[in-house]
Amino acid sequence: EPAPLVKVNANTSVLELWHGPTSAFKDMALQLLPHVLTKAIAKTGEKHKVVILVATSGDTGKAALEGFADVEGTEIIVFYPSQGVSDIQKRQMITQMGKNVKVFGIEGNFDDAQRGVKEIFGNEALAEELEEKGYAFSSANSINWGRLAPQIVYYISAYCDLVSEGDIKLGEEIDVAVPTGNFGNIFAAYLAKKMGLPIRNLVCASNKNNIL
Repeated sequence: EPAPLVKVNANTSVLELWHGPTSAFKDMALQLLPHVLTKAIAKTGEKHKVVILVATSGDTGKAALEGFADVEGTEIIVFYPSQGVSDIQKRQMITQMGKNVKVFGIEGNFDDAQRGVKEIFGNEALAEELEEKGYAFSSANSINWGRLAPQIVYYISAYCDLVSEGDIKLGEEIDVAVPTGNFGNIFAAYLAKKMGLPIRNLVCASNKNNIL
């Protein structure tokens, strides 16, 4: 039961997504992504070593590092705001073991880290230079389809559990509430809805920072 559904009361259940190695909801996708990526590299005949760039506000960084550590044919570089993550998240990242991992604290906030990564992706001269040296860039942030696809399964799994437990009938609509920082997980729920999962309302819960 990697993602158990726990009943709170008669009409509310919580999907527990903290049973992975780093206790982040992103673990399931980020444990799968490195292997999907390396399979795709082998299948397409890609000869470049893939450099994964990650901007993180805390949990993505550690989950990505844990997933990609020592995966052949990849390197991973994580950028985090040096004053913008919790002490335990920082310790998790900077103590990560693996011959292909690098972690950098930046001056600024998460948006600065993300902006910096996007600028690297958009730097054509740098991309050409790295290509000559046998490297290509990719991302483990939620812009990567390999992150979103496994998260769609969360909602289908939860719905099937509700049906099998007799809490709802097949075809009955449910509401889904997702705490979110960067919209990736609730977007996965939206994609599940578009694929036909009977979701009525999507409730996006954000903090008082209200960046969304």
